[in-house]
Amino acid sequence: MPLLVVLLACDTGAASGPGESGAPGCFDREPSVTVGGSGVDAEGRPIWVEMPEGSEQTMVHGPQGGWHLLASADVRSMEEIVSLEYTVEWPARGDVEISHGMFRVMLVANAERCGGVYAGMFGVLDVSGLAVEEADTPPELLGGEELRIRMEATDGSGRSASDSRTVRAALDPVDQADTGA
Repeated sequence: MPLLVVLLACDTGAASGPGESGAPGCFDREPSVTVGGSGVDAEGRPIWVEMPEGSEQTMVHGPQGGWHLLASADVRSMEEIVSLEYTVEWPARGDVEISHGMFRVMLVANAERCGGVYAGMFGVLDVSGLAVEEADTPPELLGGEELRIRMEATDGSGRSASDSRTVRAALDPVDQADTGA
């Protein structure tokens, strides 16, 4: 009997049954993932920020010469360790996939929302094979174009959810200076 008391005392409300308030448990709710952007907090740590539909998202020109889009995931009603599949598609070219990443991560927990976030995922942009005459880099091909960012989250119990955002690709300030834009 003492063990049962200890186990009941450890209930955080994250189980599938009703919590003390009578609200449904975390896993009784429909799982969800929301695509977000990536910012930083006061200590410089990556954080999830809203990514509105149609917003401009910067194609960051990385120090090693490539380009990427930063994204984050807000995951709810799933376990704290999830697999995130992050893709970027170019609708104007028949939804060709120009970035694909798989991330197995532990979420930064938020018990109130029955989940957590993972911020700062790099979507490396690969436009090789999509060149148009001399234009063969992301700034030359994608600047001002609509891109679709997709995120799918799956936990160890098989719960999954997906979300997408259509955004406009914006040039990194370094690339604006290079193109005179």
